[in-house]
Amino acid sequence: MVLVDTSIWIDFLQHTVSSSADRLAGLIRENNRAVLCGIVIQEVLQGIRERGSHAATKGLLIKFPYLDRNREVYIAAASLYRHLRGKGITIPSTDAAIAALALHHRIPLFTRDEHFSVIARHSKLELYS
Repeated sequence: MVLVDTSIWIDFLQHTVSSSADRLAGLIRENNRAVLCGIVIQEVLQGIRERGSHAATKGLLIKFPYLDRNREVYIAAASLYRHLRGKGITIPSTDAAIAALALHHRIPLFTRDEHFSVIARHSKLELYS
């Protein structure tokens, strides 16, 4: 399983020619190893303006395995955020939550967002490469 971040899904859904989109297609073909979480679903869907595209994308995304956050993940996200903040590094709370979810489930995160590279340098977050 690989938790796939918003940046990768956007490339894939917009049919952008990129190695990231190709790699996500490969994960899907490999026994559907791509996993989603609530924040990623929200970020992807809130960016779609056209009603028909929104409905089609929603229909596609709900077919993928889903990881939900529990209290432990929220607490871990806060600890991760505070740890980084103590080092003078500020990241979006949503990124701390996504990273904490990947850490909690011990799965890699597939992303192009540089915030996660920073998080990985200061935690045990594994990035999918």
